[in-house]
Amino acid sequence: MRGQNKSYIVKRNLILEHCKTPRSFTELRKLTGMSDAGLSKALNDLIKEGYLQKTSDGKYVITDKVLQNYKERMINGIWFKYHGISDEKIEKIAELLKDEGEFYIVASKGNIDTDDLTLLLQYLFLLT
Repeated sequence: MRGQNKSYIVKRNLILEHCKTPRSFTELRKLTGMSDAGLSKALNDLIKEGYLQKTSDGKYVITDKVLQNYKERMINGIWFKYHGISDEKIEKIAELLKDEGEFYIVASKGNIDTDDLTLLLQYLFLLT
């Protein structure tokens, strides 16, 4: 993925998230906001890399390869699903967030040059 557009990397991750359950091309286009050409390229790339497969009814779904790359843990009542970060760092994050109300967080750092780092962080607090 080195050198790829940051937005494209984020969209690929979004596609994988949505394809935990089988999705049609039309569903994915609506969910991601991608153009037909952009979505088609991303889907084909993900299939070639072994992260997605196409079902007999033409839908896209993640493969076991995606699931094998992630760890899941519950710490301080917070569920974490992560890849590429140490358990110790996840534990520190859990400690920082333990007193928060209900929330949703997604964080990603693309595999790009260190002088051009991307940190996408969505942090949505839901009032409890």
